[in-house]
Amino acid sequence: MLLQKDLSLFRKKSLLLAVSGGVDSVCLLHYFYFNQKALDIKLLHVCHVNHGVRGSDSDADSNLVVKLCLSYGLPLDIKNLDPAAFNKKESFESEARNLRYEILSKIQKEQNLDYILTAHHADDQAETLYMRLRRGTSLKGLQGVLAEREDQVVRPFLNASKETLLQYAKKHHLEWREDLSNQNINFARNKVRNVILPYLEEHSTGTAATLSNIASLSHRTFPKIIDSASHFLKKIEVPDDEWPFPRKYSPYPKVWCCSTKAIEKAVKQMGNGFIEILRLWLNDFGFYYTMEGFQVFISSSEQSRYSYREDHIEKSKHFMWFYSTTSPQKLDNLYLFQENKRFSGEWRYRREGDRFTPPGSQYKKRKLKKWLQEKGIPLWIRDFLPLLTQDADVLWIPGVAISGKLNSLQGRHDESKNSFSFPK
Repeated sequence: MLLQKDLSLFRKKSLLLAVSGGVDSVCLLHYFYFNQKALDIKLLHVCHVNHGVRGSDSDADSNLVVKLCLSYGLPLDIKNLDPAAFNKKESFESEARNLRYEILSKIQKEQNLDYILTAHHADDQAETLYMRLRRGTSLKGLQGVLAEREDQVVRPFLNASKETLLQYAKKHHLEWREDLSNQNINFARNKVRNVILPYLEEHSTGTAATLSNIASLSHRTFPKIIDSASHFLKKIEVPDDEWPFPRKYSPYPKVWCCSTKAIEKAVKQMGNGFIEILRLWLNDFGFYYTMEGFQVFISSSEQSRYSYREDHIEKSKHFMWFYSTTSPQKLDNLYLFQENKRFSGEWRYRREGDRFTPPGSQYKKRKLKKWLQEKGIPLWIRDFLPLLTQDADVLWIPGVAISGKLNSLQGRHDESKNSFSFPK
């Protein structure tokens, strides 16, 4: 019995099976053990996570998984969690899920395994999609549970219904455990599984299959949408050699820049549809912004900055900057400029009251803050630009500009390599 059309992904690979002891995961364990040679799988390893919240029932789940792995001769890792350690402010289901994946990922790396397999099936997919639709979701969310994730988590049973797995288990006389907490409809997913979807199925046969099919279609379509968006957005991207400052001064490794004028033109032509595609593409790029907040900001001609947690956007004249303050790199580039000590002055970073004499002028002093703003240099980078100064006079901003005062002091200096141009 083949539960997925193409399992060639696992050929010559080593797999970590997540087995809870429930019927779905017991089917996963049985299927891959008895088809290991046929699928040309290199190695099988099993992990069971005991959350400890159901007392003796949780221990009985663990004992069953131990029994099965001993009979199959498969290596097993059992991880016991302390229920008292769970954050009472967080959703138990959500936190338990996150902990399981952390444990699975750690074992995968320690054992040098290729993929993590979980027993999610079509009914799980229908539940997930219904819950997302009910609270509101994006094109990305319509994909539901992914058959294959970037972190090597794979769901080979995602096209199989719960009923199909039950028939498989009965046919092969499998032993499994029932988690009675799954009947507790105080948990949102349990209510969807045990009350809402059965009601919908009763009044409209095939609802679960339809939801699952929508997720499957979205999963095939969404990457193509993102790929098309990528081709367009690459055209309006401002490469770092055209930034108004050297990229090496950025304290944040994750920065993306595009033409503000091009974004405004696209919004005018395509409206909110373009804004949402841009948001989803940025999410794929590693930036996350809420749907409503992002749409308001991109549409606004008045707002210049927007943040959601550690992801930020700033408009600066010709440029729109997207950057994340997650994992900033420690920078102190001042020592790099010791060779330029032949200039009379000190290397430091920006201070309040700094003045700058624009290139080509010996006398017209400007507030540095105002001059940087006019040049489209965003606020987030200004305190990280190294400056050669004499008291409050900024003589040189490497990679940006040389002041007229320094030119008059030194006679001449070739700064052509540090020039920049704005995108049209």
